[in-house]
Amino acid sequence: MQHVDARVVQVPWARQLVIDAGRAARRRHPIHGLVEVDVTSARGALRSHQEATGEDLSFTAFVIACIARAVAADPSVQAYRDLRGREVIFDQVDVGLPIEVELNGSPFAFTHVLRDAGTRTVQDLHREIRAVKADPQLSPSVRKTPWAHAYLLLPGFVRVALLRTLHRLPHRQRDIAGTIGVTAVGMFGAGGGWGIAFQLHTLGIVIGGIVRRPILFQGRLVEREYLQLTVSVDHDIVDGAPTARFVKRLRDLLTVADGIPSGVPARRPA
Repeated sequence: MQHVDARVVQVPWARQLVIDAGRAARRRHPIHGLVEVDVTSARGALRSHQEATGEDLSFTAFVIACIARAVAADPSVQAYRDLRGREVIFDQVDVGLPIEVELNGSPFAFTHVLRDAGTRTVQDLHREIRAVKADPQLSPSVRKTPWAHAYLLLPGFVRVALLRTLHRLPHRQRDIAGTIGVTAVGMFGAGGGWGIAFQLHTLGIVIGGIVRRPILFQGRLVEREYLQLTVSVDHDIVDGAPTARFVKRLRDLLTVADGIPSGVPARRPA
């Protein structure tokens, strides 16, 4: 039998954290919604802001700001059930955002928590994300790396049990990973696409791709930009009706370019 040359490498320690998270999420019962939103006005407003000020605001920061405001309008979609079976509903929206950086010469992904995102501006969120990418040590999550190494010394079944318990310790969950999770995936390149992530939060959203699609409007064929989102909720805690209301609020905020800095007119869909 002919042997094919292959490399054998050590699995990065951060990858084991991802594996454990996937195992811990298996017992949850998520429902997923694949949503498309017209973001033509928002993208145009961001481009106008850049032309007027020179500041290239992150589209991801804009989407996160809209998500946080939509959650703040009805925080029940970010509720957690504690060990006594009671629901804990946080009024403040803390967004757990995975960020990949170069750490000690290797790619490292960690969850940075954007605190009180529902009351913050797009510019504020944008600057914090950029600052943490430039200097990961600014994030408390990176400063807790020694604890992660100690955690990985435990047997696998103990690690997974601890992660499952974390979901039933709402205040600890909020401190470590935020009250909701938002993942911005770059796997789709310039095209469209949805992604479904592990259910690590009661409410998790994957920011997918953007597609340009022609539509008929007032007898004219025009091209619009559509953002593809995956909205996932833990159905053990959140029902379909509150989720539908949340999606409607989010769609409205994204469509009218809510939160774009003042001085740049937000254009409604033509």
